[in-house]
Amino acid sequence: MRKIVFILIVLSVVLSGCSVIRKSGRAACKEVKEVIDENSFLAVVKNNISNESFFIQKADVKITQEDISVRFIAGIKFRKPDSLLITLRSRTGIEAGRAFMTKDTILLNDRINKKLLIGNPEIIESKYGINPLFIFAVLGDIIIDQKELRGSVDCRKGILKKEFEINEKSVEYTIDCSKKKAVRAYFEGDIKTGNITIDYSNIIISNEIKYPQKIEIEDDLKSLNIVLEIKKIESPWDGKIEFVRGSGYKVVKIR
Repeated sequence: MRKIVFILIVLSVVLSGCSVIRKSGRAACKEVKEVIDENSFLAVVKNNISNESFFIQKADVKITQEDISVRFIAGIKFRKPDSLLITLRSRTGIEAGRAFMTKDTILLNDRINKKLLIGNPEIIESKYGINPLFIFAVLGDIIIDQKELRGSVDCRKGILKKEFEINEKSVEYTIDCSKKKAVRAYFEGDIKTGNITIDYSNIIISNEIKYPQKIEIEDDLKSLNIVLEIKKIESPWDGKIEFVRGSGYKVVKIR
């Protein structure tokens, strides 16, 4: 069960809106409604999946660390501005765990040990060494400071590589200029997190949503590999997010 809880924490922290970068992304979303220069980063940001609430009904997840692999089926609900619910099920459909997260709260149901884990993203980052710089970049979003949005996208042979500094860390995006989507993101880490590389492939358009069907995350410090394949998504989505606490669960603070 500790592995399941860890996986939920990983997916929650990397997907939730809990940092300064997320605020930058939200500012970008407001500007997307304006007239856009197609050669600017705004033209790329307008394709961010987090511009709208969404529901990923099914995503296959494979996590490998130290030659041990586990597979799950994930469901991910996001409701603007910052509510996120992740559910993990076994391949036979049995729920393994769920996590609810906002900018300042995280709740995790430990269904096997009947515990409700409570914490916040900052404590989790300190405990698990997972840097919230990921956020929606894990799903292919370009997250940059607002001041960079009007910058020119200067492509060479259809590809742009550009490095940014966010929260005193280096972030490098590789962008497919024809698709106006990232095909790779590199996040500089530290002694706890290591450096993170995310590769995006099989980028498609479905119901006016442009997203990568396959996402692969590599952590060079912990030899961690996560492959996420999105099978079905709905956006915009106007459903509700509810976190049901298990009956009789013991409340435990994540310290």
